[in-house]
Amino acid sequence: MMLKMSNYYLPDLQYFDRKQDGKTGDGHKMIVWAGGRIENLNHTKMLHDFDAGPASMCDMPFLDVNADGNRFVNETVEMSLLSNYLRQQKNTGWYSQIFDSTYMTFAASWPGKLVDPQGLKAYEPDDTTTEKTGVFKDLIRTYVCNTLDELAQKIKVDPTNLKNSVARYNELATLGKDLDFGVPPQYLHTIAVPPFYAINRHLRISAICSGAEVNENCQCLTPSGSPIKGLYAVGNCSGNFYGGVDYPLTVYGLSLGRCYTQGYVIGKYVAKL
Repeated sequence: MMLKMSNYYLPDLQYFDRKQDGKTGDGHKMIVWAGGRIENLNHTKMLHDFDAGPASMCDMPFLDVNADGNRFVNETVEMSLLSNYLRQQKNTGWYSQIFDSTYMTFAASWPGKLVDPQGLKAYEPDDTTTEKTGVFKDLIRTYVCNTLDELAQKIKVDPTNLKNSVARYNELATLGKDLDFGVPPQYLHTIAVPPFYAINRHLRISAICSGAEVNENCQCLTPSGSPIKGLYAVGNCSGNFYGGVDYPLTVYGLSLGRCYTQGYVIGKYVAKL
């Protein structure tokens, strides 16, 4: 039922895998059954990729290639928005970050936090000498190879496409101008010194932060816009809050802060009725 409801209201998410189970949408359904309506636009959602490699490197603008091995995006787009480029039916949400062995030097000033080669071994399935402690099984999808052909085999992409993507990226990095996607020159660096790295990432739905139409008092509204007496929705059961298709990771604690604040304010409002 929940999957059918999600696909009805959010058809753009229908091909994405879900990260969490047991979310049945009971609050949303009760509002609709009582005569309320789900908001028409935006349908904010969380598609967070912490599923491979260290999370602190997920927004670093290394070369990104899709499941075909082709570059597809301006890599300075933060991970929470990257899902907009990966909604196709096949290989939904899959992409890889590609870089070479000099990354600790050229990316030292980039946003995020680098993990050194020794630290990355905890995320490498081919490394059998490092104990995989503190890392979830789904996080172990980082590969290190001496050739791009080997790397392509590990991340299951077309080797010709990957080599062509790297060659074009190197050409642009040498030029100092990204003519294809517009990445600023300070984030361009050639991929030329082996071994080569790939963090094979998978975007999935963490949560849906979209809900019912409400007025300024968080009172649920009918399809015609009339308030429903005695029915209120706060937090992620209510809509009209984020104003975008994705949850902004640039504002920390936004979801919880909203729930706490709205619950407090509306509780005071209802108590006065």
